[in-house]
Amino acid sequence: MLLAFNLTSCVVSDSARTLQIEIMKPGLITIPENYDRIALVNRSFIVNDRIPFKYFNGKTIVTDTTIKYKALSDLCIKSLEGFLKEESYFKEVFNPGDSLSNAFLSNNSINNPEEVFQKTKSDICIFLDYFGFFVLAPYGLGGATSNMATLSWRIAIKDDSLSYLYNQMDTLVYDPFDLPMTMDAQKKLQSIVDGSSNYLGRFAGSKFIPKWVTVERLYYKSNNPDMLLAEKYALQNDWLKAAEIWNRLTNNKNQKIAAKASYNMALACEMEGKHDVAIDWLVKSFSILKENSDVHKKNCQRYIAVLTLRKKELERLAKQVRNN
Repeated sequence: MLLAFNLTSCVVSDSARTLQIEIMKPGLITIPENYDRIALVNRSFIVNDRIPFKYFNGKTIVTDTTIKYKALSDLCIKSLEGFLKEESYFKEVFNPGDSLSNAFLSNNSINNPEEVFQKTKSDICIFLDYFGFFVLAPYGLGGATSNMATLSWRIAIKDDSLSYLYNQMDTLVYDPFDLPMTMDAQKKLQSIVDGSSNYLGRFAGSKFIPKWVTVERLYYKSNNPDMLLAEKYALQNDWLKAAEIWNRLTNNKNQKIAAKASYNMALACEMEGKHDVAIDWLVKSFSILKENSDVHKKNCQRYIAVLTLRKKELERLAKQVRNN
């Protein structure tokens, strides 16, 4: 469930580099595989639509009555719907929109979601309970602008007495060059809040279900010819050939080469799904250079922590990955 695809030039120490890999991260909650119809319900406007949209324009707080939270929260839900349909994790994604009355979206409904499941014929329901923005434009809307967003989601699963909360807080920063210079201030503001709504809906979706993400892993470089050859194989995703060379070099008389090769063996083992073996290699790597090498010690400790967390993530993924 991971793939290496790129090399960055970021230097961590005098002989370390970072490799970018893709791994699958688990969703926040585990949903039974036979639950394949999800409904998305916007409840936020019950509270938010009574609150006018305000922003700071560099001098004072301005109320803008042309921007409605109802429209923005609907756009956020629509973006979440699009993301979930693209991912095809569920067989059906249902967005009832305004077809649900305010009475149906009352507080009683969220506390007793059986009514929601019955009316939407869904197995899972994601409620957007709160949606709020505060835009800061310290130099006016022609300069750098930030949007401090606060959203609250609630996930209910059929036959589960518990509801799961996800509070989403983010600050989105817009460079003045992100929008056309000829665009007037009102259109810039609308574009910023619309873009924020779209992004936040998709980002929430990436938290609710398993998703491929790009992460970085450290590895050690060396001018040793064998280390260079192993690095070449690793960058080509041929981890078995790379591991054959690194494994041999772990017994090298040069302690630095042996420690680097042992560390790199941990990376090769992770790529092959052998996380416990990878941790053993890190312990060995540290033990070779345990004196006068604080940077290397921290690298090993950090990677052990990453691998320990990754093992727990894989246990959750085993319950979440679907055979669609």
